Amino acid sequence: MSVDENPPDASPRALRRRDDTARFIARFTALTGVRAQSAGIEGLPREFLSRIVLPPKQLIERYGRELETRTHNALCRYEPGRHPESWTFGRLLEIRGFGVFSLLDLLEVLRRHATRTLE
Repeated sequence: MSVDENPPDASPRALRRRDDTARFIARFTALTGVRAQSAGIEGLPREFLSRIVLPPKQLIERYGRELETRTHNALCRYEPGRHPESWTFGRLLEIRGFGVFSLLDLLEVLRRHATRTLE
């Protein structure tokens, strides 16, 4: 059986998850030039996760109107003063509600603005 074929006993949920994962990996690779292993933080390359990014407050101030509601709300959940170290994509993924699809949303907005963070 090829990778593109569906196993005969695959549930609709399993098929949807596989399709979501494939879509995430394709979008992530197109936006970053980096190949992810899966659609979870554990599948993202360390070199990507350690890239510096603006703090949540500045991301909201600059790009808030362009972000999807889910992404915007998650960035608003950040608790100021919690960690003084610089922000990375990996650290953003630690914010409650900011998952890999919020990450894609942010990467797409940053790409539209040709933000150097993605280079």
